[in-house]
Amino acid sequence: MSYKLVVSKDENVIYSALLDEKRRLIELGISEENSHELVGKIYIGKVVNVVKGMNAAFINIGRTKNAYMSLDDSSDIIYTKSNNSKKISIGNELLVQIVKDENGSKGCVVSPNISLTGRYVVLTKGKNFVGLSGKIKGNEERERLKNIVERHLTDSFGFIIRTNAFEIQEELIENEIQELIAQYDTIINTAEYRTCYTEIYKGIDSVLKFVRDMYDTSIDEYVINDEELYEQVYAYMEKTNPDLTSKIKLYKDNNLSLMNLYGLGVKIKKALCEKVWLKSGGNIVIQPTEALVSIDVNTSKYTGKKNLEETIFKTNIEAAKEIAYQIRLRNLSGIIIVDFIDMKDKEHNKQLLTKLSSFVKKDRNKVFVVGMTGLGLVEMTRKKTSKPLYQQINKNS
Repeated sequence: MSYKLVVSKDENVIYSALLDEKRRLIELGISEENSHELVGKIYIGKVVNVVKGMNAAFINIGRTKNAYMSLDDSSDIIYTKSNNSKKISIGNELLVQIVKDENGSKGCVVSPNISLTGRYVVLTKGKNFVGLSGKIKGNEERERLKNIVERHLTDSFGFIIRTNAFEIQEELIENEIQELIAQYDTIINTAEYRTCYTEIYKGIDSVLKFVRDMYDTSIDEYVINDEELYEQVYAYMEKTNPDLTSKIKLYKDNNLSLMNLYGLGVKIKKALCEKVWLKSGGNIVIQPTEALVSIDVNTSKYTGKKNLEETIFKTNIEAAKEIAYQIRLRNLSGIIIVDFIDMKDKEHNKQLLTKLSSFVKKDRNKVFVVGMTGLGLVEMTRKKTSKPLYQQINKNS
């Protein structure tokens, strides 16, 4: 399947949309101009509390809420001022990176184990080994990539090879590794001379991050309606993958906006609806909460032509495919509980879980179908990499 990545700037809000060949919206990122996501930023923080019962420290990084840091991560901390004790204590100033966004009343989660993400590899402090994405297939290619990266290992950091690196020429991977190492050295050296609560590293802006992380799709065209954004994306691709620059197009039609050309406004509004209708007449109801995402499946208008069990099974399979699509589109993450329609046939339940697992494999984020609980609910988890769509909308509306 071929895809198109559309970047539309509307006043100071930028919409980055991944569309399939049928112009169906697959993923969406919404950000303010020149904005950077909170996750990935690096600060000099100060320890304000150590709670042994929670095995955690709370770090002031200059934001309204103190950040949480697990003491399990405290074996290889970079202190910006001398720390005579091996144990972390109140008043210590240290380098931390945000790994999880703020959520409701909770502050963000930080870690002293810094990682820097490129298009092909991730530099990981304190983990001096080479990891490979499980999506990279073929022993020969995996060995080739590992050989390229292994020579850059040190006692201070290692690397994770991303799916994007598959069959990419060695020179491009080498160049990125050298750039990440230079970034790492700059961060460590800069931190020595900066005061507490200073932001040391903010990462790349949201639009380039969206472009960078589209690794598992075959994108035929990048369409951008703003000249400055076009130049940024072009320059990034020229550095990381010059073969893709010919696919980047600047949209200049003043009579029809890029948003209207692809109907993004209508598609975004639809992606926020609580109820989603299935082609058969059934529906699913999606309700995100602070603790988890609840999804309910209903037969509704669908009665089927066969017996009741077959009707329910068909509706559940159709719902499973739609759920896999919807959680990716809406960027829902964490614990996801699905209340499928009860089925008496154990084989049908087994087939449903197998199908659901196959549907979620298309997702760029890691999705794990845990299984069915004793109450007949299906439990899933999805890795969080950024805010869900409804929160992005509220922030930029």
